[in-house]
Amino acid sequence: MRNLYLAFVLAFAVMLLGFWPSFTGAFGPLDPMREAHGALAVTWMALLVVQSWLIGHGHNRAHRWMGRTALVIAPALIVSAFVVIHDMLGPHSHFSRELRLILAWIDIWSLPLFGLLLVLALVYRRTMFLHSRFMASTVFIALIPALGRLYGMNIPALHGLAGALDPSFWTVEAVLAGLVVRDGLSGRWATPWWLTLGALVGLQLTMFHAPHWPWFLGVARWMGLSS
Repeated sequence: MRNLYLAFVLAFAVMLLGFWPSFTGAFGPLDPMREAHGALAVTWMALLVVQSWLIGHGHNRAHRWMGRTALVIAPALIVSAFVVIHDMLGPHSHFSRELRLILAWIDIWSLPLFGLLLVLALVYRRTMFLHSRFMASTVFIALIPALGRLYGMNIPALHGLAGALDPSFWTVEAVLAGLVVRDGLSGRWATPWWLTLGALVGLQLTMFHAPHWPWFLGVARWMGLSS
């Protein structure tokens, strides 16, 4: 636990590398909502880094007090993400219609998963084994879009973001599987990592099919999908 914050720092660095071109205007000017969403995401990651450092170095009271800010940051992050999804589905997106629907499918299910993991982390806040893993799992949800952009921009053979989605999921799933095995070898196969791993595998298996499901197209149109 003492050095857990270093893992969060690494994840934070990957996210910054993946999203940095977007936030420097490489893909066009930013709107205020994306700036707000980005700021909230950075704040969430910074909170996880600080929180893990505090608990790892025995500052339990400060950890608890700072943890209460999650009750403000997380709902704001989820709301801002829904607004970004609405805009992405609209006519001003630079993605193809198919890719917009794929990304929307991933995002629409990732946000409830994020919320569920946070709620479970709060419910089990007095059980460090569970609390720490549920909180850490929220990071993996954000790693997939970050890796998608990072791989898509830097590996020409993937031909952009669409081709980078599977490798991004595989990377995160491999790390989660490794964490499952690590806990299992210490006698704890019933680890929270299974929840995140199973949910992400489900998303990956369905993401390329979702754009062809009439019920999902109806949801996407309700959320602002343009022709």
